[in-house]
Amino acid sequence: MTGTAVAVPPANGNPEVVAAVGSDTIFGITGAVFTDANKLPRTWNTDPDNFVDVPPTLASGASFTVPADIFNPAITYTNPGNLPPDGSGAGKAALKASADAGNGAVDIARSSSGRATSDPSTFEYYAFARDGVTWSSSSTGAGAGLTLTLTQLRDIYNGTITNWNQVGGTNAAIKLYLPQLGSGTLSFFTGTVLGFDPATISGLTVNRFQENDATSIAAADQSAAIAPFSIASWVAQGNGVLTNKRNGYTVNKLTDAGSDGAPVSGSAGSYAPAFTDTFLGSRLVFHVLDTRSRSYNAAKRGVGFDPTDTATTASPLCGGKLAATIVKYGFKTITGTGTLTCTKS
Repeated sequence: MTGTAVAVPPANGNPEVVAAVGSDTIFGITGAVFTDANKLPRTWNTDPDNFVDVPPTLASGASFTVPADIFNPAITYTNPGNLPPDGSGAGKAALKASADAGNGAVDIARSSSGRATSDPSTFEYYAFARDGVTWSSSSTGAGAGLTLTLTQLRDIYNGTITNWNQVGGTNAAIKLYLPQLGSGTLSFFTGTVLGFDPATISGLTVNRFQENDATSIAAADQSAAIAPFSIASWVAQGNGVLTNKRNGYTVNKLTDAGSDGAPVSGSAGSYAPAFTDTFLGSRLVFHVLDTRSRSYNAAKRGVGFDPTDTATTASPLCGGKLAATIVKYGFKTITGTGTLTCTKS
């Protein structure tokens, strides 16, 4: 991605830039929320705050600039050079570092994983949608059209099953792929779906790819690779609201894991998630705030709520006004307390 974020002209002489970094999985939906916040004429973001969604990755030679505000000078991310935080863990680390320094560089961390024991007590998690994670493979490769049981998936990733023909596919050695380090999808898939980290198993070869981007799987491995994939990202890419990086990969059935049906329904342009909330791969996605941040209040106006808020006083995201946008990007909406459509933890 190449570009420079454009500052919104202030109406009150005291503009704040609210920058979000981190998870690839919710980069698209967060960008849509921010577009709604920044659109003119303004309907709710009347301060006005300028919400900027920083991409998790940049193409070689690309740059992305977060404009200066009253708290912090402009920040330019470049590749190579000053790379943006890539993944939930990196996003949360950047949020903490900014709050520690009091510099206002990062105000929101996009996260597809929940609270970690290493998080500061000042972190607030605003869950706003539900995603699912399942296994994916090439639609024309050795694992095409298969259904795996949870036991089979775990045995593939622990090295017990090594060839696709052992689970009904064609004769090809299975190439194991996991997302980049720091990915929320990585921590959820290994911690919840698998229950272990294959990278810690001696003698097992684990390859890395950019989460939700099958084009980043090595060309020689495309036909025989297995990789976790966000169902929401797959749906959004298939519906054309995100750049299609599926590269012929499908999200596939995982049985004996709480939801035995197909993970998606519909057809290109009208896909929808079809997993149930009881699916082992079902997870909440979050915007994480730090109460110490310089633009904490502005960030909360965009993606959060106060304990006494209702749908009319919470952010549009948590007040239910962006439900159609959430669905458009492949997620399931959630219900919070009373009329809220977010939960806080």
